Amino acid sequence: MRFSVKPVFIGWIVLLAQLPLQLFFTVWSGGFFGGMTSVFFPKGSHISFLFFGLVAFFGFPLVAYVGKRLNYSRTEYKFFDDRVEFEEGFFSLNKKVIRYSDVKEITLHRGMFQRIYNLGSIYLATLATGSTRNTNVFGAFGFGNVSASGVTVRDIADPENNYARIRQLVDAQR
Repeated sequence: MRFSVKPVFIGWIVLLAQLPLQLFFTVWSGGFFGGMTSVFFPKGSHISFLFFGLVAFFGFPLVAYVGKRLNYSRTEYKFFDDRVEFEEGFFSLNKKVIRYSDVKEITLHRGMFQRIYNLGSIYLATLATGSTRNTNVFGAFGFGNVSASGVTVRDIADPENNYARIRQLVDAQR
């Protein structure tokens, strides 16, 4: 093994990223579950709406935070002379191996919040990847990085240096 990298977990970024879903599910669960259980409370009482809204408001970010933290604690990207291997997941485990000879494109992405902490994500695309990246709708919960092909080396420290190291490994296989 040449080197390995692990993603860096930044809690407030996880909480900020899931905020729109948190607000949606707060209103939705307050209305849906609160409406279904309102028959058990006095007429005109909004207790059931408030209860389920508060459960969603605090429960949704808790699940997202814990899920992503546990996922990142188990994720490791191992770079060898001819391939990259990664293993991730806590709730469900995913393993993947990609040979550098199959990699057609390497992309470095550094979002606004990633730049604050000198983090970045490197996407290794293969021919089977297609024209759009396969995004996981449960990514806010930390559930998975495995797509049909390719791999995203997410939230790693010193992304510029690691990008150069990965490019050297891939270029050596061409």
